[in-house]
Amino acid sequence: MQLIIDNSNYDNFLNTRFISGNFLQSSLWRKFLESQAKRYWQLVVSDGPQIAATCLFYQNTLPLGRSYFYVPKGPIFNPALSRPQKQEALSLILSKAREVTVDTRKREEIFLKLDLPENLDLPPELIKSEDLQPRDSWVLELKKSADELLAAMHPKTRYNISLAKRKGVSVEFSQDTEDLKHFISLIKKTAVRNQISVHSATYYNKLIQVLFKNKCGYLALAKVDNQVVAANIVLCFGNSATYLHGASDYRFRAYMAPHLLQWESIKKMQAAGHAVYDFWGVAPEDGSKPKWGGLSRFKKSFGGQVTKSPGAYNLIYDVGWYRWYKFARKLISLSGR
Repeated sequence: MQLIIDNSNYDNFLNTRFISGNFLQSSLWRKFLESQAKRYWQLVVSDGPQIAATCLFYQNTLPLGRSYFYVPKGPIFNPALSRPQKQEALSLILSKAREVTVDTRKREEIFLKLDLPENLDLPPELIKSEDLQPRDSWVLELKKSADELLAAMHPKTRYNISLAKRKGVSVEFSQDTEDLKHFISLIKKTAVRNQISVHSATYYNKLIQVLFKNKCGYLALAKVDNQVVAANIVLCFGNSATYLHGASDYRFRAYMAPHLLQWESIKKMQAAGHAVYDFWGVAPEDGSKPKWGGLSRFKKSFGGQVTKSPGAYNLIYDVGWYRWYKFARKLISLSGR
């Protein structure tokens, strides 16, 4: 096998099969990284004439002139590879990742983090670490008819969809960046209500700019009397659509707007030819995400199945600085920030 740096478009390779979160390895996500002035590299492993694996990773800066490398939901392997071949490709990526980024040494990277998309026999130098991306996702296949999809939902979910309609909730899909202000207002309220951390307004603005410019996403808006009471960001890539971010106004909870918003999104994505609607992260069975319980039940009530991944692992480059990094992370966690 041979490894090279190649920032060509490998989206067709990524879409040879559905993998939850594979958009994080796409040319679309590279454009989003560029909008944030992130340094990134795409490694490609070839095995003769065929592509064995691709791996997009980027640099996250830390205080004191340090940094780390991050691989979101990657590498992506050719499904035709055997398990030993995948392990060989992974070993090649791990051995070369730091070497090909030698020009970043002024930032002194501490470690490489991988949020792996599938289970492999991992080398001992990879140690389990906290996840940055959802380990488990809830996905709904869209090959059934609308009536069949409704029938597979939890009865209470069907009732809430009907109730939202009776209460006059309407749903619109927008690719107008001016409508992002509704989402920003709602996500701030949601963060305070649920005591969760969310991205900055700048982050969401850059994300929406990239999605809309490339015709790869929508703002889904639920309204009551022309007031936006729930909003979702839906990302489209390949044969799947992902419910990436969502927010709602608790004062209008009796209207059940989020239920209708999801159902109308599912129907729109199905009509657009997508084969999968990915609800994105749900709480793992190990109880590591207790705050995700209510949201996970909501997502699962629409029918579907869980798709699991092994989560994040770190390859440590500098043991001393890594200890300081872990200590700082613990202090931040204890402070509640």
